[in-house]
Amino acid sequence: MATCCPRTATTTGPSSLAALLGRTRLLTLAGTGGAGKTRLALELARGHEDVQADGAVLVELDLVAEGSDVPDAVAEALDLRALPGGALVDAIAAELAPRELLLVLDNCEHVIDGAAELAQAVAEGCPEVRILATSRQHLGLSHGFERLITVAPLEPAGPGAELFSERASALSAAFDAQAWRQAVVEICRRLDGVPLAIELAAARTTSLTPADIAGRLDDQLRLLARGRRAVAGRHRTLRATVQWSYDLLSPQARRLFQRLSVFVGPFDLAAAETVAAVPALAGDTGELLSDLVERSMLVAEPGPLSGRFRLLETMRQFAAGQLASSGDADLVAARHARWCLGQGTRIQRLLAGPDEIDGVARLDELWPNYRAAFEWARAAGDRQLAYALVRPVVVEVVRRGRTEIGDFVERILAMTPPDDTEMILFGLCWAAQRYKLGQDPGAYQRLVVRHGEPDHPLAHHARAAVNQDFGGLATWTSPAIAWLRRRGEDDLAEQFELDAAAALLFTGRAEEGEAAVAALVDRYRGHGPPTLLHLSLMLAGYSSSVRGQPGRAAQLFDEAAEVQVPERTQSPGKSIEARTAFRLGQRARAYRILSSYIDELLGTGNMQAICVTCVEFVNMMVAAGRLPDAALMLDHLDRTAPYWAPQVAEARSTIAAARLAPVSGRDDLDDHQALEYMRRVLLRLAAAVS
Repeated sequence: MATCCPRTATTTGPSSLAALLGRTRLLTLAGTGGAGKTRLALELARGHEDVQADGAVLVELDLVAEGSDVPDAVAEALDLRALPGGALVDAIAAELAPRELLLVLDNCEHVIDGAAELAQAVAEGCPEVRILATSRQHLGLSHGFERLITVAPLEPAGPGAELFSERASALSAAFDAQAWRQAVVEICRRLDGVPLAIELAAARTTSLTPADIAGRLDDQLRLLARGRRAVAGRHRTLRATVQWSYDLLSPQARRLFQRLSVFVGPFDLAAAETVAAVPALAGDTGELLSDLVERSMLVAEPGPLSGRFRLLETMRQFAAGQLASSGDADLVAARHARWCLGQGTRIQRLLAGPDEIDGVARLDELWPNYRAAFEWARAAGDRQLAYALVRPVVVEVVRRGRTEIGDFVERILAMTPPDDTEMILFGLCWAAQRYKLGQDPGAYQRLVVRHGEPDHPLAHHARAAVNQDFGGLATWTSPAIAWLRRRGEDDLAEQFELDAAAALLFTGRAEEGEAAVAALVDRYRGHGPPTLLHLSLMLAGYSSSVRGQPGRAAQLFDEAAEVQVPERTQSPGKSIEARTAFRLGQRARAYRILSSYIDELLGTGNMQAICVTCVEFVNMMVAAGRLPDAALMLDHLDRTAPYWAPQVAEARSTIAAARLAPVSGRDDLDDHQALEYMRRVLLRLAAAVS
């Protein structure tokens, strides 16, 4: 018997499937438990009754215990009491041969062989009969008779939310779908769009608000354990639905399924073989994965890098419970953490070189698993493993503003004894980078109070960085870099080379600073990473701008813009883009670009970049004749980033000559308030100019 057939994932409605059903001897609706296969099949059957002269016949197989009993169930549904001699399957096919009807075989997965044998006989001998089957795996008919449709989950913000609201409103006329929409969409997203899970969640609105339900979905199987009496037992609770599928697996597939629960994000075959395979299992891991996919216990999907597998969250939670009961949970979690560490080490090499974009993409895909590995190491009290996981990717705290890595750093610090100086140095150093972006030196000081501050170049550099103390950076950055390089931590040292160059530029040593930046540009142009090349060019552009070389500055900024960097890279590029548009007379566009950049800063919490934002805003407002707005933000710039004063020297002179009256009540804006103020002004101006 053939083991494959054409497969199509579908989100289309019954009308499209009805047309396909008319051209196919057997149409199998496959999908995970609760995906809505039976509901869709019944809707198709109702629409097809008028097409087939003999109507539609439903055969419910959920209570049929053995595959050999399938023909009896079909015969009973067809009301075939007296059949001629011979095998029952052949007799059914002979009886149906002259007829034109739709035969619906619902819930075939547990009697798959018997259902397949009967469907094959009918497909071969009954040209006007159409068969519609629902199953968690395909029937595997030969001769191309079967077309497999994978019933896709519901879109959370569309049909998923509509289904939830419909069921909740049926329980209570007071349910306000619009007021709870955001929470409902989040519920549907967390439930992977599975209709049964959504319906069971909606049933809980009699005692919980949607926000309460969303907050409890970390244990979906327990939350959605309240069943519905009017449905089949396997669909009364979410656990029963998954248990039904689990019980149909072979012992080998069950063991693998349990162990796959350690993956909280996508994984490939190699990962499954490394983390979840059991030497004693009979059967190849790849074959077992294929079996789980065919039985709708595992999702196979294309990834940005290669093919991937993924467990729906409901399945993962069920499998994790089984794994915990097996006693193997810590063994598998340790394997998973070591696998993540290996992936992180490979990503570290990519982040440090010309393939940085690929490294960031790989880290993005790995991140859910990486987070889980770190949390397991922390919960196990394994400080060294937790550090080993964070160390390869820690530069992403500042390059892409991954604040979660900053959280990890502080958790490592909380695990570190006072005598582990090197770990404390690591923690303070990278916590400082996080709080430098957020312009929150107070948070850094609280860490120092808790963990101490060693007398070490790295600690002194950290304090100078978080306080934007360029004098301190000029003193301590080079010794810190030298210490890191002696330890072979060149990737970390490179991150601070820009601090050394910026310190020279912002402390009046312009020629030394320009030489240092030029050397960095040459280095990163040849060896990467792109982010550091981009930022070096930007720094060189600002330096040329201050030195009265606007043409050279524009050239460097243009070159920086041409460097392809990973998404979410923390860069002042948009502020320069706004400057260029303004210079070209495209004022409305310039205002929109700068306001969009402010949106990004507010969204990511990158308060460090308010300095470049203020520079562009002040210069634009002076040129536009809006001196009070310019003066307000110039005052903020002077208070928070006085080293940028040369960038607004002409604007300052214009404002001073105007002798503006002081504006009371607005001289104490914090960074968030200043950004919000600039955004409001820019949006009003963009609308007025347009």
